[in-house]
Amino acid sequence: MIELRTCNYSRINEIIGLIEDADLDSGVRIGLGSEGCVHKLPPAGEIARVAGLDCIDGVTLVTPITPQKHYDRCVAYLGEVADLGVGDLRIVVNDLGILYSCEIDRPIAGRGIVHTSEACPWVDHILRDESDYVRNAYLQTNLNYSRTYALLRKMGIAGIEVDLLPRTIAAARMLDIPVYAHFGYAVVAYARSCHTARFHRKTPPECMHLCNSPMELELREIFDLESLSFAPPDEGVREVFPTLYLLGNTIYMRSEYCDAAGAEGVIVNYDMCERLSDVLADTFNSAARNQRKSSRRDMGIL
Repeated sequence: MIELRTCNYSRINEIIGLIEDADLDSGVRIGLGSEGCVHKLPPAGEIARVAGLDCIDGVTLVTPITPQKHYDRCVAYLGEVADLGVGDLRIVVNDLGILYSCEIDRPIAGRGIVHTSEACPWVDHILRDESDYVRNAYLQTNLNYSRTYALLRKMGIAGIEVDLLPRTIAAARMLDIPVYAHFGYAVVAYARSCHTARFHRKTPPECMHLCNSPMELELREIFDLESLSFAPPDEGVREVFPTLYLLGNTIYMRSEYCDAAGAEGVIVNYDMCERLSDVLADTFNSAARNQRKSSRRDMGIL
């Protein structure tokens, strides 16, 4: 399965065109929604429209990490979506409160719930002096802890989403549950207070139209403990600090890793590709080729 995901609903027709032009017979989904912003929930009518398309094999609704003041709204929204009666609707949940409170058929636990330490840009720098035992334990997902895994399974999760990073995907594959991997960009952090809104000096949801494409982040200063002030980073810090990207209230880092063997599906965040339109087709086709390779390996052909 390959899924193209967006929370910019003006781009849906563009995504449909890309799917129709791709050399794929089946197994393509469209995902709608944001992992981190409740104001980006798709209109219920848009879900129904996309679900009726002939060129896809289903639609995914992504529900966000939900602040308490928006909790009732999100619960009511999921009730409205349930009343649509959309077939083959997959719902991704990123908030434990929503997962606990709502009756969702076979929910998928998103990256807001399934955490990984490998998405820290300087994780290898942090672990450079640790033993293999500590390093391996640190680089597993939080669901590799048996009690957490048992609790979430009891709450009904039928799959998980993780970053497509080598040690994260290896740890996730150890679990007896379908794994869906995010291709191209890994989540470094979600912000409680939206960085994009603050940058534009807007109060959500006034900023919704301003976070449809990523901004590149540059490290200019770092806090110096000796002087107790901010100073330019030294070369050692620059070496372990990659280029980061801000989309809405979420910070991402680029990942070149593309081996999704053993994963149930690959997810491409289409909104992150807007600045990379010249390589968008290559990104999508790479995910498609890898998914085909994974399917052939599962069938014993490779």
